[in-house]
Amino acid sequence: MDALTNEYYFPLYSALGYFTLVFGLGEISRILTSKYVSSRGNSQLFLYELIGTIQMCTCVYENGIIFKNYGFSAIFLCVGLLLTAGGIFNRGAWTNCAPIFEQFIFGNLGSSKFITILSAQLIGAAFASKVAYLIWNLTAPYSAAHLENASNLDCVLHYKQSAGIVIGFEIIGAFVVRVVVSLLLNRPALIKLIPFAISAYLTLALYIVGVPGLNPIVATARLYGCQGIDNTSFMILYWFCPVLGWLAGAYFVGQKGPVKKTAKEVKAAKKEKKAAAAAKKSD
Repeated sequence: MDALTNEYYFPLYSALGYFTLVFGLGEISRILTSKYVSSRGNSQLFLYELIGTIQMCTCVYENGIIFKNYGFSAIFLCVGLLLTAGGIFNRGAWTNCAPIFEQFIFGNLGSSKFITILSAQLIGAAFASKVAYLIWNLTAPYSAAHLENASNLDCVLHYKQSAGIVIGFEIIGAFVVRVVVSLLLNRPALIKLIPFAISAYLTLALYIVGVPGLNPIVATARLYGCQGIDNTSFMILYWFCPVLGWLAGAYFVGQKGPVKKTAKEVKAAKKEKKAAAAAKKSD
């Protein structure tokens, strides 16, 4: 009973309730999308990406409560678990623009889907703060932590290192994460460690740099417009640098584009398609 009534744990209870609500609403939205929106075209793809992005970016707002009250080890565990949950529930939503830039540049993603996913992510990032503050305001009477956040509209970025080191962390971090993800994907038994590998680097950057980004969409949702950095510097630091690092990592691990079929293979595929169509008609 002490754990239930100890004020030390009250912020944790608030955060757990917040995360549960956000993921619950996200899952209900995905179920409705699956039921009522056709998988043909890009409408369902857009909605899944939009829902996933709003969900994950909204959760980032609550991470501050975990870090403020419980420190670095808690934020490492929290981010790792949230990324794990996102991988389970998000229906394949990327919620990060760096991988889709990679897929597009290497020819594995068409322009239509690229624009669909990126636009959903940007819209989701824009709405995340509104959802976060709505939840904080609704739950403020029951949570001191949420009351404090709801009444605090200031956002000031405090960096612990010089601009060069911060830039280096964004580029190198994205590069390292891309390489580590590739290595873990090749070892099925270790795939579940990917979220915690990402969380480990974010926690390290938080400790050394003070304001980590790594994911341009999350950074836009949480940090864009904050005092301490102008808009141009923001785009360079939190968009150009991590995307550059991610693409460098993709080149390093040998990312490949789609295998181009020879003329004979294309002709054979057409014949098979016609044969299949003729067989279907005869049935």
